[in-house]
Amino acid sequence: MKRILLSSTMILLAAGFFSENLRAQEPDTLSLLTDVFEYFRKPGPNGNRLRIVQSDSILYKVNWQAENNRLSSQKMQGFRIRIFFDNKQTARAESEAIAMSFMALYPQTAVYRIYENPYFKVTVGDFRTRSEAMRFMLEVRRTYPQAFITREAISYPPL
Repeated sequence: MKRILLSSTMILLAAGFFSENLRAQEPDTLSLLTDVFEYFRKPGPNGNRLRIVQSDSILYKVNWQAENNRLSSQKMQGFRIRIFFDNKQTARAESEAIAMSFMALYPQTAVYRIYENPYFKVTVGDFRTRSEAMRFMLEVRRTYPQAFITREAISYPPL
């Protein structure tokens, strides 16, 4: 009986020791996250800087939330600019051509080409506010005069 008790105690101690070593091998999650506040530490266009003083817990929580938003497939309500919307027989080819030409003109802006029966649509951008979308739409209208703003579910924009 003592032998079984001693063996089981040794097994539990060994299991506890090895599991502690395994937990110690896990990477620190804070080091994997993007530092949102690093963006503010960089000098601005006139060389000015913003200094934010906060506790480490706030730094961790904000960076954790930003990383979760980046990795999640969740969407938020926002705005996009529709540059093409048609249901002709040639609409599929036209939407593809317009999407490609837009990507050449604005390589930094996301392009979404979708088909919602019976329409082919090309929307661009991920804007949180209508004013951001309006500013970009005024620029886009030089090339695509039929462009208009539409409310859609957008991905969380990068910080």
